[in-house]
Amino acid sequence: MAARGQRPSPDGGCGGHAARHDDYSHARRRGWRPGPPRPNVCVMSTPTTPTGPLVIPTPLDPDDALGLAAYNQNSETFRALNSLMWQIPLIAMTLTGGLWFGVSSISKDSGLTFLRPGLLLLAGVGDLVLIVILERLRHIIEEYLNWLGAAYSRGYVAAKGNRWWNSSKIVKTCFQIMLGSAALISFVLFALTMLTKTDDPSKSTPMAVVAWYDAHAGELADGYEGLDAALTHPKLFEMLKGVKGASILDVGAGTGRDAAALAELGHRVTAVEPSSKMLRLAKALHPGNDVLWLSDALPTLGKVKGTYDVVLLSAVWMHVLPADRAAAFSRIADLMAPRGRIYMTLRLGPGDVDRAMWSVSADEIVRLASARGLVVTDLGKQPDLLGRDEVTWQTLVVARK
Repeated sequence: MAARGQRPSPDGGCGGHAARHDDYSHARRRGWRPGPPRPNVCVMSTPTTPTGPLVIPTPLDPDDALGLAAYNQNSETFRALNSLMWQIPLIAMTLTGGLWFGVSSISKDSGLTFLRPGLLLLAGVGDLVLIVILERLRHIIEEYLNWLGAAYSRGYVAAKGNRWWNSSKIVKTCFQIMLGSAALISFVLFALTMLTKTDDPSKSTPMAVVAWYDAHAGELADGYEGLDAALTHPKLFEMLKGVKGASILDVGAGTGRDAAALAELGHRVTAVEPSSKMLRLAKALHPGNDVLWLSDALPTLGKVKGTYDVVLLSAVWMHVLPADRAAAFSRIADLMAPRGRIYMTLRLGPGDVDRAMWSVSADEIVRLASARGLVVTDLGKQPDLLGRDEVTWQTLVVARK
């Protein structure tokens, strides 16, 4: 309330302009002359803190210690929440990027491919959760802003903006769009991972094998040709020792290393290879050998005619789809001469779906051979000559009873 004889101040201050005008007129009548002008302010006692004077916001009562403490605490809380909101995108990028990197780091032969869809799903759900957290956090910040504005209107900056791109919630909206986009990408990758999962052999085709070998023919040739055929297949060359002019069918001849080595011993060799690039390399690397080169593939081997003393399948059987193996084995058995034999090596180790490479076992060969009245001899296992610790090779010979 204004003192008696004073008019209330228009701005609600402690002693308004009208009161000071009445005092001034009275003093002039008594002969007083004004000194230098003083600022038109209301002077109050100001509490102090260890770090200096404490600014008391109007309309808070300077004697209301609880109100002042609430104002200061809410100011600090607002600053902390605002800082946290800016950290959420960093948290999201770390979460999503780390999970995506984890997905890309899982090799196909690690046995952990089942983790890929789980990590992608976690990334997508995590981004959606952060969107909700961001929405709630922005709401709480706005409530604090409204309270601070009501407590100290003279120091409150609304900054509402006049366009959509500088509106008060544009930062939150941009963050949420970014998080939503990351979540969408994660869910799309999750769906693609589930739809294109090729651990099921029925979802691959022999063409996948051919495409892979076409793409890697050059680098594979360096490794294959660097190994001696006799050292790679010691049991085969021992089996053919003293045999002259045997008819040999090399199924999946690759770069032609084995076919050429057998031809040099005087055997009549037919080499079958479905990869056109591998076949061209074989012809170029071994031009002087009397080898019949054919572009053909299991399970049909439609271009192969006649019967053979030896049918060689070196590192081939794991590429035959399990659904095609009965037909493929039957076709190979038909190509055996009356005293012919099948010499095959089985790759024992993790599969590789990019190369359409599936697990194999000697038990499977025994079962297929028994159905055709054939017997299987296990010649033992040997380590991988290319230095792959996880891979070993088992050699089997199939013959008539």
